[in-house]
Amino acid sequence: MLGADPVSWARMRAPSPLLTPDTARSLSLVRTLGEPARSPHALRQVLGWDASSRYLLSVRNRGEDQLRWWDLEADGNTPLFTRPLAGGVAAWFLPDSQTLLSVTVRGALQTWSVTDGALLSTVKTGMSVSGASLSLDATRLLLTASGGRILLWDLRKSWLSWRRDEQALFYGCALSADGVFAAAGAAEEREGAVTLASVRLWDAKTGKPLGSRSFESARIWTVAFTPPGDQLIAANSAGALLFLALPSLELVRTVEGPGSGTLQMEFNPEGSLLAASPDTSAFVVLDAHDGQKLFDYSDLDDMEGSSVAFSPDGRFVSWGMDDGKVGIWGAGAAPRKG
Repeated sequence: MLGADPVSWARMRAPSPLLTPDTARSLSLVRTLGEPARSPHALRQVLGWDASSRYLLSVRNRGEDQLRWWDLEADGNTPLFTRPLAGGVAAWFLPDSQTLLSVTVRGALQTWSVTDGALLSTVKTGMSVSGASLSLDATRLLLTASGGRILLWDLRKSWLSWRRDEQALFYGCALSADGVFAAAGAAEEREGAVTLASVRLWDAKTGKPLGSRSFESARIWTVAFTPPGDQLIAANSAGALLFLALPSLELVRTVEGPGSGTLQMEFNPEGSLLAASPDTSAFVVLDAHDGQKLFDYSDLDDMEGSSVAFSPDGRFVSWGMDDGKVGIWGAGAAPRKG
């Protein structure tokens, strides 16, 4: 089993190069976290790092849904804490790295202590949730519902900032880094149980609609803003990544995504790489500028899927594996057996 003690993880981080279009070609698995948990149930994991790249979390949906997080400087690969989280949609470390925020499919927002695992607070938003995006400063939370509702929640006041109800099925959503835009992927219902892919754009502060655009595919699974904030990427159900200008939503270019529809996308800290995870057991790392595939990995398990997440220090990328563990990939670093 791959592993690392506190010293080896610190040593691994120090010489491990930053991930760039050049170094990403040599990614290799350097560490795994957790124990194998084979099950007949389908598995979905959503991952996230804290700002210091010391902690890593997983929202795991398989049989008994769980929220787990690890202190990577601790000995062994056992989670620091594991907590039940029925219908978990997503979770994030807040900027202080001492608190976790989680979201459930029933719209419950909960905060947890990173250091002792205690549940600190619970707030009910009163809606079902299909997608969630936390603002860069962790003060606002964008939530979508498949029934056509989108809202912005003010985490400082535990109160609704704005809400929109539209004739569409909403999926993944995103807030721009500068706090100007909110966007969501959608499907517009047509006659005969047919849907048409759609992207919706709003003013993130007021909820004012800024535009929408339809595309010749069934749905837009998810969206992501480019780091400069001048474009929005929409991942359609046909497997393409559509780069759209802001705020016009005019198509700038199309990049081939993973073999099936992309459910989640994330840029590395410097914005040179784009990682995408489809609805199958795989992830890819692309050159953000030309769309060239630099690295891909799959464990060939159709019952499993995971988001992919870059560490904030820019040295690693993580992804949830078919046996319920979490893998960490780095460039130019040999795996260490523990």
